Amino acid sequence: MRKERTDRSRGGPGKFESLRVKKGWAAASAILLLSGVLMLPGTMQARPAENDAEASGVWTFAKEIQVTQGSRYQALFLDPDVYGRAEEDLGDVRIINSSGQFMPYYMDSGEEGERGLDREYPLELIDRAEGEKEIRFDFRVVPAADNEDIRGSRLTFSLPQASFLKKVSLDGSYDGQRWEAVTTGELYSTGEGAFRNVIELNEPAKYGYYRVKVPSGPEPFELEGMALIDVGTAVSGEDFRQSKEITFNVQPSGRMSEVVLYNADKLRIDRIKLNASASDGSSGFSRMFYVDRAKGTGLNTRVLSPDRLNRLELSGSTVEDTEIRLAEPIRSEKPMVVIDNGGNTALNIQSIRIGYRVDRLVFEDTGTGPYRLVYGAQAQETPQYDISAFRTEIEQSGPGEATLGKENASQFVPPAAEEASGADDGSGPKVGANASLQITFNLILLAVALVLIVFLGRKLRKK
Repeated sequence: MRKERTDRSRGGPGKFESLRVKKGWAAASAILLLSGVLMLPGTMQARPAENDAEASGVWTFAKEIQVTQGSRYQALFLDPDVYGRAEEDLGDVRIINSSGQFMPYYMDSGEEGERGLDREYPLELIDRAEGEKEIRFDFRVVPAADNEDIRGSRLTFSLPQASFLKKVSLDGSYDGQRWEAVTTGELYSTGEGAFRNVIELNEPAKYGYYRVKVPSGPEPFELEGMALIDVGTAVSGEDFRQSKEITFNVQPSGRMSEVVLYNADKLRIDRIKLNASASDGSSGFSRMFYVDRAKGTGLNTRVLSPDRLNRLELSGSTVEDTEIRLAEPIRSEKPMVVIDNGGNTALNIQSIRIGYRVDRLVFEDTGTGPYRLVYGAQAQETPQYDISAFRTEIEQSGPGEATLGKENASQFVPPAAEEASGADDGSGPKVGANASLQITFNLILLAVALVLIVFLGRKLRKK
């Protein structure tokens, strides 16, 4: 009897197991509810600001910027270090001040706007005058339409069939009356396939008239105009061009010589000058060639200069025409000049000098220097700053010439927007309006879950 009362007072094993199951289900339900709340977006961390993409990167290289005192705006040209380390589109290049803020800038490549690849204007001979020392040929550029804005960077001519060499000078005029010097060059022909009939301008020009002055000689000389050609990506201004000697290697391939240029800095090469001689001791050579962006890519690089490398003896003078001018710059790391030697021995190439294009950055000196140029970050988009809208006025003011110092391999991580601007000293993440509402909602759910856990616990203990 005592044993039955004891079992009855404890409710028996069935009731105990039922109570334990209910407590387990209650605890499990509370834990699941709490876990669901904690996993909701925004419960444990705030959503970062939408325009905070730049602050998520790490810049691995930097250069000090030396500004010109007294100039509000500063202009600096990029150097090979930057092209070698930065992204190909330069989208990761930034200027920062002493507080780590990004400084607005605009980029200038010096390239004239494209007007259609190789637009041609006929050259009409309007006057020829022969003097004691020179022959003068005047040409008029024939526009395709009235009031057309003429622009060109190459003049081509129809040459006599005879063998000759003429060192010429070129003048330009807007009205056919007042002339100004433009450039000098050479026109020549061997009469057997090696010739130069092109005069290249150093930068695009808008003259409506051109005058070619040729030294007089014992033989009659006639020159007919062909065309003024507008190359779409010509560079305006020698400041946007630099040159340097480059490392190379010559690899024989049958009758061809593959001259590989080592462009590790990914410079935008548009000129290649070969210092070469005939290896068999001959005084001259004439070799056809083409330029490949990389081995195996085919004849995909257009050349503006003649398609032969020439070193000739003409009229008692030496012609050394071994500079290659490209229609479009190439940035590949191993471009090639492929030379057709025919049945000749390969050329002896002593050195190669390249011409490459550089970009210029212009920014405002706000007195928050010293400034640094940082680069070498991945997956960065090219910034679009308001300063570019004032480019014309800034250029008219004459920006000071800033320079770059030595490269430092040190990591730079931008500070938070509030810290960099000085608006907020807090170290917490930036929270937008939508994120604040999400956090408030999640906190309410968390409170409800805690109340539910306490309520269920008390109710089960009473039972």
